[in-house]
Amino acid sequence: MADGAKPFRLRLTDGRVWQGAEFPDGFVCVHHPGEPTICTIAVSLDDLLADLPPMHQAHGAVVERPNT
Repeated sequence: MADGAKPFRLRLTDGRVWQGAEFPDGFVCVHHPGEPTICTIAVSLDDLLADLPPMHQAHGAVVERPNT
């Protein structure tokens, strides 16, 4: 993982888990295996999860951070 990047998990409401990293400048990259796109990039975690329509697979997802 890049210097200073903080790992997190995005737990979807259907139980799937996507792995992600939050970088020092705030932007995030989330890998979602088995999906049509390989990853999603956003300027922040808040922006990643903001205003998702109810049918979006990440709607209602919970961010989990490892205990480090």
